[in-house]
Amino acid sequence: MQLDVLFPVQRQNNSEGGGDALQTVLCALETTYVKARIELAKLVEQAGTVVQPLELKSTLTMLTHSPHDAADDVWCLDPRGVLTLHLGVESYQTLGLTGTKVPFKGQDGHVVSLPLQPSATSVRNRQKRDAALKAWDARRGEPWDVLYCGSNASTTAAFASFNAHPASDIRVVKCVARTERGVWVPRVELSARPSTRGSGKGAGKGTGTDKGKGKGSHAQNDAEKGEEEEDIEAEAEDWDADMHALFEWVGMAGLGAQRLQAHDRPNPHVALYTPPSPSTAVVGDVVHLRWRGFLGPVFVQSVVDTVLSATNNPPFIALTAHALPVSSVSYIPDANNLKTPARMPRADGDDTWCLIVAGESNSKRWCLAESVGGLDARWG
Repeated sequence: MQLDVLFPVQRQNNSEGGGDALQTVLCALETTYVKARIELAKLVEQAGTVVQPLELKSTLTMLTHSPHDAADDVWCLDPRGVLTLHLGVESYQTLGLTGTKVPFKGQDGHVVSLPLQPSATSVRNRQKRDAALKAWDARRGEPWDVLYCGSNASTTAAFASFNAHPASDIRVVKCVARTERGVWVPRVELSARPSTRGSGKGAGKGTGTDKGKGKGSHAQNDAEKGEEEEDIEAEAEDWDADMHALFEWVGMAGLGAQRLQAHDRPNPHVALYTPPSPSTAVVGDVVHLRWRGFLGPVFVQSVVDTVLSATNNPPFIALTAHALPVSSVSYIPDANNLKTPARMPRADGDDTWCLIVAGESNSKRWCLAESVGGLDARWG
């Protein structure tokens, strides 16, 4: 997983301002995770130490990590304390646990969801589950390659110690910072998207006392309503184009693209990207912070909270998260619900979101964009 934070900095008297304090706070944020091997049945046996018994909550997040990213069978333990298995046809047929077939045409695979809270199922079903997972581990003949992290560093270290995972398996993820100087930076003013809902409300009602006059009023009001709706639709199209350009700029800035440099002079017949024009942008510096590794939800939320609570903000801040496309679960719309959107774990899949925040601390505005692959039912 990769998390990027971008924001412009203003230079005053050869010193950085409007962002250096935020950069200092964000750069201090770090997290740890473990890359190790474990048997699935052994993880389930220890569920009582990490999963809350009476609520959908876990202090440990874990998922399989295939060195070649081509495994048919993957699973993860998510923050709800639910173990989700995504299985190929052969594994599902031999496992002996009930699941559901993926709803994608031309795709084979089944999903088995196993909440690990003792109250979620009967003793008999838990015994059946444990026996099936032990038999699966035995057929595999080797432990699973996994990544995991706890809700804090001590939880991660405690689980690693209990499972005899050496200190060399623990990875520390720190912020890597760089500054791109002399680039085109867009002027950002986030506003709500114009909507045609409710436009022209009440229009078209005749106010005349005679029949002919009423018809004339209808025609005039209908014409005015049509013009108003056309104007709003045009404004909505402009808003869409502006947002598309803004998110595209964030993507290019995250890549450190040369096209954003103010001194860049590409061949207009060859260049595929046009940076913001001087009428909508200024030349400035952009700070780029990056964390890369297995980032747990608690850490990602801490970065988001830091950005949202910051004062003396830069003109805007963009956060971009690239999730792990090979995970059996990615998006959890409701932490109190066992159902999650169906998806096909694929190494070449897409699961990215970008949040842009602008404004002062007491009047922040934000816009969120998501990009998911075709084999992901998050949006239907």
